[in-house]
Amino acid sequence: MAWQAAGYAIAVAAVAVAMAIVLSLASLSRSIRRLERTAEAVSKDATTVLRRCDHLAEEIEATLAMSRQSLEDFAWLAEGARAMGEAVHSAAKTTARLTELYRDCLSAPFQSASGDSDAGEKTELSNLARTLWSMWKSRGRASSSERRDPSANAEQSEGE
Repeated sequence: MAWQAAGYAIAVAAVAVAMAIVLSLASLSRSIRRLERTAEAVSKDATTVLRRCDHLAEEIEATLAMSRQSLEDFAWLAEGARAMGEAVHSAAKTTARLTELYRDCLSAPFQSASGDSDAGEKTELSNLARTLWSMWKSRGRASSSERRDPSANAEQSEGE
């Protein structure tokens, strides 16, 4: 009888172990299902965030392109302002030279003590004409050299 009781006890213990294993597997199965649902939710959220990041990256790229274009336009504007400044400087120098020449031409008849004022005026006018012509030619050369090589023109103006 002792053997029978021991057999029943072993059978009950085996049934209890089997039930514990079944309950553990059921609990594990529920946990795995919850984990899968959580993983799916995280995956959906990650997809949404990734789309937003892609959109943000596109906006940043467009902003950078606009910034680059703005900087290039500003550099072009600065170059134009520099050229305009050089032109104004050249015009001021030319105006100063012309003013001096006109002053000299206008004051020459009064300063000359000689009686032959027509010859002096003709000489002064021819000098004025030659000077104007040489200034006009040098202006033409300077503007054509500006079109060809702006850096050479910048070096010339630094030397003046």
